Amino acid sequence: MQKLFLLLFIGFGLNACSHQPAPPLATDQVNVLVGNAGYVAATGNAPTTATNDDARVQAHLAYAEEELRQHSTAGLSPALVQRRGQLLDLLHRYWVAGVFPRNYDHPEGRRPCFIDRDGRLCAVGYLVAETAGRSAAERINRAHQYDLIADMRTPVLADWVKTSGLTTAECALIQPTYGPLPPTEGEVKAYAVGSALWGGVNVMLGAANASQFNRADVGKGAAYAGILSGTGQLLTGALRLPNDQQGINWSPSTTYGTERTISCLNIGMGTATLALSAWNLISHRNAERKKTTVGVATFPGPAGGSGLSLTRRF
Repeated sequence: MQKLFLLLFIGFGLNACSHQPAPPLATDQVNVLVGNAGYVAATGNAPTTATNDDARVQAHLAYAEEELRQHSTAGLSPALVQRRGQLLDLLHRYWVAGVFPRNYDHPEGRRPCFIDRDGRLCAVGYLVAETAGRSAAERINRAHQYDLIADMRTPVLADWVKTSGLTTAECALIQPTYGPLPPTEGEVKAYAVGSALWGGVNVMLGAANASQFNRADVGKGAAYAGILSGTGQLLTGALRLPNDQQGINWSPSTTYGTERTISCLNIGMGTATLALSAWNLISHRNAERKKTTVGVATFPGPAGGSGLSLTRRF
């Protein structure tokens, strides 16, 4: 039973290093309809995890513009054909400028972002702002900042699409997704320092627990402290462990690579401390049982009789 108990803790710690969160909204595709076709068309190669995200977005928008200019405009009124041409010219100006929003709030994977916290507009948001006003784009953003076009239900967008010369599907073709931002070097440094200090505490707790195995003459404080501290370090490492869908390589030269290494160390150290502390707590109980015996006692004398006896050795 003791071995099973420890194996469960150790298995959980090892699994945390390989566990990946659920797939992000648009996986590793820059657009939900055509994927990375724009980047492939521009470079002849598929993007890798080290590809600059702005380059991917820019290549996609250039591709989307070219595709939309080739779509038939049959059935559109002359006014809508003219508006459509105006919007495609604006789209061209937008992607050439290369100022795109950032995915600040979804580290788990790629997401669209209508307007980011710094006021940068996505391509569709830019088209709305240039033709219907910035306030219209901001109203859409308040309701659907990180949503796909297909999931937006605000009347402001629906009314704009009707007068744009574009269809909802064509707007979805334009809409890129953006990769999560890696942590800054300062954030990773603070994480490393905090983890080192925590790891030092857990080394001492682990040593204290190891020295107390099968000893009932000492308290259980180290065991309880180790369980709490080890669990905390393990969970911190697991929660901060980056996943492979975050669009960046795992080499030690990247902040994501460094954060992954620190997280795995936290998981390992936390698991070890937790296992040693749990084993110490179990050994305490076993030692206490050995000091206490229960039996049957016979009472001499005319009355005689028998009963249960409890004996504890000090």
